[in-house]
Amino acid sequence: MLIQDRIELVTDEHIAIVRFNRPEKMNALDMPTFAALLEVQEKIASDSDIRAVVLTAAGEHFCAGLDVQGVMSDPTAVETLLSKNEDKNWPGNYVQQAVLGWQQLNVPVIAALNGYVFGGGFQISLGADFRIAHPQSQLSVMEIRWGIIPDMGISVMGPSVAARDHLKLLAMTGQRISGEEARTMGLVTQLASHPESAATELARTIASSNPDAVKAVKTLFNTEHPDASSSLAQEEALQKTLLFSANQMEAVQANIQKRPAEFS
Repeated sequence: MLIQDRIELVTDEHIAIVRFNRPEKMNALDMPTFAALLEVQEKIASDSDIRAVVLTAAGEHFCAGLDVQGVMSDPTAVETLLSKNEDKNWPGNYVQQAVLGWQQLNVPVIAALNGYVFGGGFQISLGADFRIAHPQSQLSVMEIRWGIIPDMGISVMGPSVAARDHLKLLAMTGQRISGEEARTMGLVTQLASHPESAATELARTIASSNPDAVKAVKTLFNTEHPDASSSLAQEEALQKTLLFSANQMEAVQANIQKRPAEFS
């Protein structure tokens, strides 16, 4: 399925493959791409059969950031990108939802990073639960070069994966770092010579586990708590929803019988 002529969505064996499909422009973000991202997120959210998502790209580059010429050619584009849809459950504005929307999904999202991962593309990758990058991929927060700040939710997603001093350095200098350097900073989960294959394999592994438990894990680590007591209470509450459920019992039986589990 091709959405807005910009993003390909394919679902197979409980895994959704979301692929930027504008390789001739290094998958730069224009208005149709932003619209496609939001549409894809909604489609995945409404499909209970999906257990994991791989976010990848056609061509040599994951995403070279904002298509400045394309966006600036539309006088209403900036207003749209910075607007908030009051009818939807968005924590931020239109452009921020393209990042934060991946965390609102109750299934894990794995980004496969190749080539350029710049600006908005870098921030979109932060919305994933895991990032698998080629060692020689290039990552950069480019916005400072245009005299602006990164504003696609990096202040929310960035500190959950990397130290604030690293994030400030990247945002203030616009320097490029390799996948290897990003790994040492915590911005990348792991390195692979073939990131999409590695991401798909990880998605298969996760999809073979109890989907209710996987969703509970994401909820567990994504929920902010005012104190330890409320955090521990959530652990208990989530566990109670899983214990003796059909899928949990299937996991137990599959382990005992040494066979692949068949979850509902």
